[in-house]
Amino acid sequence: MSLRFALNIVLVTMMVIGGCASPGQLLDRRARAAGLEIVQVSAGEFPSLIYMKRNGAPASATPLTIFLESDGIPWRDGRVPSTDPTTRHPLALEMMIRSRAPGAYITRPCYHGLRSDKCTVEHWTGARYSSEIVESMAATVREAQRRTGAKEIALVGYSGGGTLAVLIAERLENVTSVVTIAANLDTDAWTEHHNYLRMSQSLNPASSDRPHPWPELHLRGANDTVVPAATTARYFARYPQARQRTIEGFDHVCCWVRDWPGISEIAIPPAP
Repeated sequence: MSLRFALNIVLVTMMVIGGCASPGQLLDRRARAAGLEIVQVSAGEFPSLIYMKRNGAPASATPLTIFLESDGIPWRDGRVPSTDPTTRHPLALEMMIRSRAPGAYITRPCYHGLRSDKCTVEHWTGARYSSEIVESMAATVREAQRRTGAKEIALVGYSGGGTLAVLIAERLENVTSVVTIAANLDTDAWTEHHNYLRMSQSLNPASSDRPHPWPELHLRGANDTVVPAATTARYFARYPQARQRTIEGFDHVCCWVRDWPGISEIAIPPAP
């Protein structure tokens, strides 16, 4: 058997196993395999899914940790809006699965195949951090809190999900902490650095005029070239009380999921 023939067999086998499953369907499969509860809600302006992880502890005993995913694939080749921006690599979902605390993974409006009549390509490109998106996701977080009976909320966001974590926390009560991983906290500086289109329809955490009364910790990899440290400087000038930590050997992707159980014990403070 030739090497090319063997590789073709492997490729065909993978296609058969995966079938024609969409990225959203693959995430659903991963969630079910991990024993998560999947609930579709329409708490805000857009429908969303909540993947809930219950650990049997009383809801009032610990904050409900909300996990927010990256931007996924909003663009193809940097020029053409994607037809499905849903991530193919759900790092935030994997972090929640590996966490000990009860949690909820909130999908983003117009992602995951949940398209309402209001969805346009702007909702996952230039307006992906818009007030409309943030308010809808904040309503979904409140619904997750209501369904679990949690009195307090902690937010964890990866990459663009970290940007949303900050903006959503500004609109919630009873937030105990905000933790971001590799987040683009100054969207203007970030788009300018990469020569991307400016997200003029989106909110920018570095330009926010809202107070941040909760503890916040922002983690980044020392080798992260997607969100270099220089692109977040204005955010920390705006919120000097925010803590930041650079982890050697990490980049934008590696090795957050692998080391998340240990990192989360330090990053997410226990409820008082």
